[in-house]
Amino acid sequence: MARTPDWRIVTDSRDKLGEGPVWNSASGELFWVDCYGPTIRRLAADGERTDWTLAGFKNVGSVVPCEDGRLIAAMEHGLYFFDPRDGSLAPFADPNEERPNLIYNDAKVDRHGNYWIGNYDATESAPRGVFYVLNRKGQWRIGDSGFVVCNGPTFSPDGDVLYFSDSLGRQSLAYDLDPITGALSNRRVFQKFSDADGLPDGCCVDREGCVWLALYDGSKVLRLSPGGERLETWKLPARFITSCCLGGKDLRTLFVTSGEAPDGSDPQGGAIFATEVDVPGLPGPLFRPMKATR
Repeated sequence: MARTPDWRIVTDSRDKLGEGPVWNSASGELFWVDCYGPTIRRLAADGERTDWTLAGFKNVGSVVPCEDGRLIAAMEHGLYFFDPRDGSLAPFADPNEERPNLIYNDAKVDRHGNYWIGNYDATESAPRGVFYVLNRKGQWRIGDSGFVVCNGPTFSPDGDVLYFSDSLGRQSLAYDLDPITGALSNRRVFQKFSDADGLPDGCCVDREGCVWLALYDGSKVLRLSPGGERLETWKLPARFITSCCLGGKDLRTLFVTSGEAPDGSDPQGGAIFATEVDVPGLPGPLFRPMKATR
């Protein structure tokens, strides 16, 4: 049964395509991106928002906090360290190796310290998308491939299951994740989605191991049990729901990003929403680069 909770809009900003909310428990800050700004946004604990628009780039797919205070920003031509203290960018890695028409998208750090990043085919028509894993040195390998659009990922509380959104395949996948090697195995369908559902997009996990999943063009988020049962369906006042994370001082605030409607018909599209949940999330792992600059 669909439920409409008491959503609030947390800032007056509107994103062309808001994506990738991530809560930094160490600093008490929320980060997310406007992909086509391309802009990185930060909401501090006191409610002050800071925006960085990245000149010379067309899009930013995601950001991931690092232990040294920097972020890894997924830009169209590579992965960069971004330093909020001075706005500087420094190259980190480029698993795509400059292959054309592959654009970096969602990213997360697993509970073993590895960085996972997917990409998508720029035409959104060919299954060229690759899901990579990188270690602290920026050395990479392929986790899986053959997708049009890679989205997610998120990880079980103990870190031994990875959940992934095959968006245009209209399915959420689960894998066993080896904590030593980082290898994926036992790929299986976690959840299938109909046209009425929308497209599976970004996701997060709560302390009970349930998956919160945003449904693009579906105006909702789902809470799924570790076995794939649909426990809750929460409606939102925007159509293009893109991703979600659990944060706030007690990790009981669900933050949800969204995008604008192309025809301007969705007045709350592009807002970032928040509401409270019963089951808290988990502190998100921070990436620890091999060589920190500070």
